Order: sequence, then structure tokens, then C-alpha cells
Amino acid sequence: LAYGLTSRNPYVTLSNIFGCIAAVGYVVGVLPLLGAKAASTEGKKTLRTTQSVVIGGAGIVLSLWTYLGLSNLPLTQISEFLGFFASGLFIIFSASPLSTISTVIATRDSSSILGSLTAAQCINTSLWSVYGLAVKDKFVWGPNFIGLGLGLVQLVLKILFPAKTKAV
Repeated sequence: LAYGLTSRNPYVTLSNIFGCIAAVGYVVGVLPLLGAKAASTEGKKTLRTTQSVVIGGAGIVLSLWTYLGLSNLPLTQISEFLGFFASGLFIIFSASPLSTISTVIATRDSSSILGSLTAAQCINTSLWSVYGLAVKDKFVWGPNFIGLGLGLVQLVLKILFPAKTKAV
């Protein structure tokens, strides 16, 4: 969102406003579910970890935006810094479903990778890659090409190791 604002790109900005709202909605929706599980020691730990990540992450991002906003750096330099920052975060998010890759291969079961999320990632990153190339913005096409590659790896794992169904 901040990169879209500083690069004055209305498409990146507007799409990320909705993404930010959806992310806040997700956290607001998930925290009560984690709180309900907090009766157990593991549930309390999961809730505290999630809260710490959300609060810590928000603190880091807001501190970065504040520093850059109050600095005397040229807008182009601020935009480039935010572009690298956003690209790095996006690549981490795109790769996160692959955190279970060793389990998927060992068990020959891809049920830990959500097919609908994989399809959405491939479609989304394909479209943003094409747009990024069209407007010649490396911070749009670069991380999205990487995200597309990571999505295709997930898709290949889904094909090679179909999710095993549980017998009822």
C-alpha cells in the first residue's frame, strides 16, 4: 500500500487497500477462534504467538513508514526502499505454503497445501506479472514472477502427491 502511494500507482494502491482491510478482517476473525482454544497450554501459546506477530509486525511497519515519512529522503528513494520491503514480504508470503514441503514429499500427501489458495496465487501473480511488465515496474513484476514460480511448485506437488482422503 505504501509503495503504491509513493509510486503514485492507483492500481497498486487501490488493490492493496482492499487487501489490507481483508487482512485486518482475517486477524479479527481468527483471534477469537484462537482464544476459544486457549484453554489448553498449546492454545494459549498459539494465541500469544499470533498476537505477538501481529503487534510486532504492525509496530515494525508503522515505525518504518513513520521514519520514511519524516525523513528528508527524496520520494523516489523512499518508494524504492518500500518497493524492496514489500517485495521481500510478498515473496515470504508466497513461499509460506511450501513450509510443509518436506512433509508433503515424505508422506506423499499434499493435503497441507490448499488447492484453492494455490490456484488463486497462480492466477493473481500471473496477472500482476503481466501488468508489472506493461508498466515497467520491477517491484510489481519481479516478486510476482517469483510468486508465480512458487505457486507452480505448489501446483506440481498437488499433482504429484494428491491429498489422501480419510476413510469414514
